[in-house]
Amino acid sequence: MLSIVKFMFNFDFKKSSRRCHLGEREFQPGEEFYSVLIEGDDGSTERRDFSVEHWKGPPEGCIGWWKSSVPDVGKGRIYWAPRTVLLAYFEHVQTSPQTVDIAFVTGLLLAQRKILSIIDTGDDTNLVLHCRSSKKSYTVPVAEVSTQRLDEIQAELSERLFMDQPVTDDDEGDGSEDGSEPEGD
Repeated sequence: MLSIVKFMFNFDFKKSSRRCHLGEREFQPGEEFYSVLIEGDDGSTERRDFSVEHWKGPPEGCIGWWKSSVPDVGKGRIYWAPRTVLLAYFEHVQTSPQTVDIAFVTGLLLAQRKILSIIDTGDDTNLVLHCRSSKKSYTVPVAEVSTQRLDEIQAELSERLFMDQPVTDDDEGDGSEDGSEPEGD
């Protein structure tokens, strides 16, 4: 279990591009928009932001989505995507052998945020995680992750899973409102 603990770290978050994926115009402070995680043809995931006028509902291949708004200039706070989106992304990256390291790091981050709990099985080859809300357990192979690869995974997760505002009250994306701040922010 000690080898797993060294991966528990705080993220250096980067903000959303604040641009509409279709219209490519920049969002203004206070403007609402929709964000989606979508699976690409090559199995990778991509975050896309849509203005309210371009939103037609979740696109094909959508892993998860949420509605938020652009904060006032200078607030600088970063929030997690809704819990169900975080869990859907975690489940998605577990489906491919090419993303085993991403699944491992994402699982640890979800444990750090107390969305998942680490179950100590005494097995250093697998990480066993449990979700209290869904009662599901996940077994993720422990991955050796270099510092460079960890930085790449960190950049990918911050691009896809974090936003500038807490989820709005009328978020129909998943029924959850996880406006908690990431640790270390």
